[in-house]
Amino acid sequence: MLLVLSASAPASAHPGRFDVSRDAGGYRVEASADLQATPALVWATLTDYEKLPQFVPGIRSVRVLEAHADGDMQHLLVEQTGELRFLFFSRRVAVLLDVQQQPRVRVRARALPRPRGPSGEESLQEFEGTYTLAAIPGGVRLDYRAHFDPGFSLPPILGPLAVRRTMQAQFEAMLAEIDRRRLAPSHPRSP
Repeated sequence: MLLVLSASAPASAHPGRFDVSRDAGGYRVEASADLQATPALVWATLTDYEKLPQFVPGIRSVRVLEAHADGDMQHLLVEQTGELRFLFFSRRVAVLLDVQQQPRVRVRARALPRPRGPSGEESLQEFEGTYTLAAIPGGVRLDYRAHFDPGFSLPPILGPLAVRRTMQAQFEAMLAEIDRRRLAPSHPRSP
């Protein structure tokens, strides 16, 4: 659910990998990190949607429009605006997301059709992304998988670089925020 500068990963995270590739249908992102944090803390950070603009670069605003539970699943309708940026290239992007949450296990989001915004934002033609949490000794493994098609043209060289830098910076910012919250005096220490 993330769409510019790259930051280094926090000391408590062990990034297993980060990869962005291009295919005929758009871009594919695969990322993973081992975190010295509790599942509750990782979950609380991932699902703190309306505060994402405070710690994730490129995200301008997030609004939860609807939320309801269906058994163990939570369903949300989320509107997110942001920016894809690299050097002098910049593109505003807005997306309406259908989010399904299985608490402390998985967050899955997919883009819904959305008309072009009044301020000229582009809308992603297609987006599906999933965060998965898995317990590991001493913490949590956080995996992120996404596939998206911007639906608008990107410059041949700068476009793929902008996608990679933006997505990597956002994943690393999420890791840094989890670490910041873990180390905050008001939060109990992780195992």
